[in-house]
Amino acid sequence: MRKYFSSLLAAAALAGAAALPVVAAAPASAAATTCAPASHDYTVAEEKVPVHSSISGNAAVIDYIYKNNSVHAYWACTNSSGNPWVCIGSCKVTEDAISGRWVYRNYLR
Repeated sequence: MRKYFSSLLAAAALAGAAALPVVAAAPASAAATTCAPASHDYTVAEEKVPVHSSISGNAAVIDYIYKNNSVHAYWACTNSSGNPWVCIGSCKVTEDAISGRWVYRNYLR
């Protein structure tokens, strides 16, 4: 994984890429997890939306956000199941770990 990640960084440096998606390792089947920095404002579309500690519906619920509230996304990830998530705070995205305040993207507009 480190060799693959290093080759991505080297290729991006040669191409002059400004933003490189991160492929992050998480438990078990995370090889398909992809992440990229984001800067986008969303509005909560559902009545009560859980905020998770990572990019899975099985991750601990650490808070809730409510309908019509505005949130700002700093990272966007797609987990190994193909589900889109955005980080709205305390984001940590590395090749070894993903944590922060994550919301399932389809609950936002």
